Order: sequence, then structure tokens, then C-alpha cells
Amino acid sequence: MTNSGGAPAVLSVGAILGDSDAENRAWKLAIRSVMNEVIEAREGVVSPLRVNVVYHVDGKLAPNEFEGVRTGRFSKKDSHLMVQAAVPPGEVSDRHEVLLNLLREAIDEAESFARRKGIAENLASIRALVDSLEP
Repeated sequence: MTNSGGAPAVLSVGAILGDSDAENRAWKLAIRSVMNEVIEAREGVVSPLRVNVVYHVDGKLAPNEFEGVRTGRFSKKDSHLMVQAAVPPGEVSDRHEVLLNLLREAIDEAESFARRKGIAENLASIRALVDSLEP
């Protein structure tokens, strides 16, 4: 997702759904809610690294091949990193809480990446954005 200048947004959220069943649809709605919160909260936030968090929801058509979070593509030109976050299988009591926890883990992973690559010591502005989201 890009901002009006064409550069990627400081933080964006997406999803890959592994099926079209009721469980995946419920996750899709919860992810859309987090996505909308991020869009509202990111106005005016700047960071040396832009982060795209893609939630992977397990399913028969596209099963998750990993757990937790992992880095994906990095565009040096845009300083834009994709972090993949595997939604855990099984019943959960609060999808929103699970997604926010994965988002925090994704920012931890992005921050570690930024330090390793010499991009930034921390991603404090993005972390503050995530911490401002509704619990």
C-alpha cells in the first residue's frame, strides 16, 4: 500500500487467506479492522524503514508453512520490508488481540532487520503507532 507520494506507507497490513471457510472469513474481518486502525494511526508518522505486515491465515488451499513471524521481501530503493505473520491455528478467544500481538512481533522482527542492515537502531515511531492501537 502506498501513500499519495507513491512511496510505501510507513506501516501497512495485508492478508493471505488459506481458505474461503467461515474461520478464514472471520480472520479476514478482524484483519481488516486492524488494517483500518493502522491507516488512521499512521498519519504523519515517519520511519527510516517502512514495514508491510502480511498475516497468513492457515487453510486447506494455502497451509501455513511457518509459525510466528519472519522477514520477507526487502526493497532497498523504498526502504520497505515485508514481514510475514502466521496466524496460529485453532480456536482463539480474541482475534484482535492475537493480531495485535503478531503485529508487535512483526515490528520486533523488522527492528532487528533494520539494526542488522544498518538502517536504524530502532523503529520507535512505528512501535509507538502499534502501541497506540486499541487493545
